[in-house]
Amino acid sequence: MDKLVLVSEADNGVSPRGKSAVEGARSRARGGEEYRAAAREEYAAIRRLREKNWIAAHIRERRYELDLTQQEVARRAGTSHSFISKLERGDHIPTIPVLKRILAVLDETLLIGIERMTPEEEPERELAPAPEVLSA
Repeated sequence: MDKLVLVSEADNGVSPRGKSAVEGARSRARGGEEYRAAAREEYAAIRRLREKNWIAAHIRERRYELDLTQQEVARRAGTSHSFISKLERGDHIPTIPVLKRILAVLDETLLIGIERMTPEEEPERELAPAPEVLSA
């Protein structure tokens, strides 16, 4: 709640999106040993989560880098806190439109990739931004 108050103040230097990744890292680095220990634990949890669900791990890590709460991400992405919590635990896979909104809050863009496997050759890969409207 304190962060929401700070974000609304005009001269505090914090963008409406939260801190930049660099500012977040500097802020964490200035924290005491207890804070640094908590950061080590968070990154260890993210590494474990990456083995279960790399999308969840990526979202959690990026949110942490930007110093955003789950509530802030949920509000800005137009979803619920419980949805973000389940997503970050690796218990839920979002739809493409919801994932695009979450990534936009995290200053990222969703790309869709296709990989064609050909015998005895390097795979061919094609990447493109996810379309605005998906239809069957």
